[in-house]
Amino acid sequence: MKLITRYALCTAIICMITGTALAVDIGTLDRVSVRMSRSEVVALLGTPDEVAELAGGMAAEIYRVTGQAPLVGTGCIYGDDQRLVGQSFILQGELGSAAAGRLVQLGFTVLDSSEGHVRLVGRDDDTGHPLVARISHDHGMTVVTTFDKGFYDRRVR
Repeated sequence: MKLITRYALCTAIICMITGTALAVDIGTLDRVSVRMSRSEVVALLGTPDEVAELAGGMAAEIYRVTGQAPLVGTGCIYGDDQRLVGQSFILQGELGSAAAGRLVQLGFTVLDSSEGHVRLVGRDDDTGHPLVARISHDHGMTVVTTFDKGFYDRRVR
C-alpha cells in the first residue's frame, strides 16, 4: 500500500486502543460515506481522538469505538478539498476472509488477493459512488479501508 503504510496505521491503532473511547456506534458510522465534507463527518462523529501521519503527506483522523466488538475504531482520510476520500474500519482479530466475503455479498468484486491483503471494487451501498476496498492484517488487527475510486486511481496505486 503506497499511500498508507501498514506501520503508520498500526501505530495509530495502538495509540487509539490505549486511550479513552468515544461513543461512536455502528449506526452513526453507517451514515458516514466517502465524499462527505469533513464538517459533515465531524458533525456525526465528533472531534477525532488521534491524527495519524500517512505516507504521501496525508493524515487519518482516528476515532475509537467501544462496545461494538470486533470493531475498535475508524479512520477518516480527507482529500485536498476536505472531502472524505477514504475510511478505514479497524477490527480486532484476523477477519479478512469474513470482511471480504461480506463485501462480495454487497456486490464487490475481488480484483486481487495475496497473503494478508485483498483488494476489491464496488459501489457505496448508500450513494452508489464507485469504491476500492483494501483489506489487510497486521499486529492481530484487520483493517478494511474503502477509498473513492477516483482518488485511489490517482493517489494510491
